[in-house]
Amino acid sequence: MTLLKKLQWSFGLLLFFFVLPVIAGQLPFNKQASTPIKEPEDKQVVFAATNLPEQSVLEQTKEQTQEKTQVQTKDPFKVLLLFTHSQESYQPMVKAVSGKAAYYDEKTNIYNLKDTISKHFSKNGIQTDILDVDVMKELKLKGKSFPDSYNFVRPYLAKRLQEQSYDLVIDLHRDSAKRDATTLTHNNESYARIAIVIGAEHKNYRWNTAYAESLSAAMNEIVPKISRGVISKSGDNVDGRYNQDLTKEMILIELGGIDNTEEELNRSIAVIGKAIAKSFITEKQD
Repeated sequence: MTLLKKLQWSFGLLLFFFVLPVIAGQLPFNKQASTPIKEPEDKQVVFAATNLPEQSVLEQTKEQTQEKTQVQTKDPFKVLLLFTHSQESYQPMVKAVSGKAAYYDEKTNIYNLKDTISKHFSKNGIQTDILDVDVMKELKLKGKSFPDSYNFVRPYLAKRLQEQSYDLVIDLHRDSAKRDATTLTHNNESYARIAIVIGAEHKNYRWNTAYAESLSAAMNEIVPKISRGVISKSGDNVDGRYNQDLTKEMILIELGGIDNTEEELNRSIAVIGKAIAKSFITEKQD
């Protein structure tokens, strides 16, 4: 065999082994093995994007936006004020207006403090609604007497509570006690002291008491001894419920007494607003 034939034979042999796998891949019995495997169409490819600075900033911004939205969408703390004894008055205030000494007055009375109370409450993030009924005026028009007050205002209050919900309901009164019992001095300023009354003859008694004790403690943290405490009433010659059976969030506040001045009342109203925020609003947001 010549050298040329040997080279031709060797080249042919190499070509045969090179072409053979290609031919074999086209044969029917090996078709499945030669078909590429496709990834499922719904398979997601996850990249480690959270390790990138840009992604971290984006996630932080989203979280901050969500937190701000949650804060903005929180319902405000809502308080309903009513004045069952609407014409209870303070002698110094009546005397300054009319020159007479009176404990009840049609014009200068606790009911007229509603705007002042609303302003102080608003400063503490409290939304205030007023049950706008001059109860004692309506009693006189209908020929009813002072002891009928709670029963008279009850349907008005019940209707409002059916229409709207409140975080706290306060029935505001003026105590009949004299100045030495209803006044204190703190940091060279005088305040009208506050008592909270709870009727003990109804199903909500323990709930109402818990609200009252929490508020009383908060007020005393702001101005020591401004609260005279929580007074439970039951038995003969008292109402025993004060309409507090209508909602567990209801309390009765005695704001000062017959001898307290407007300045003393204003300071104490400010304390009540701060105490509500301290005792209930912070707790609600948490």
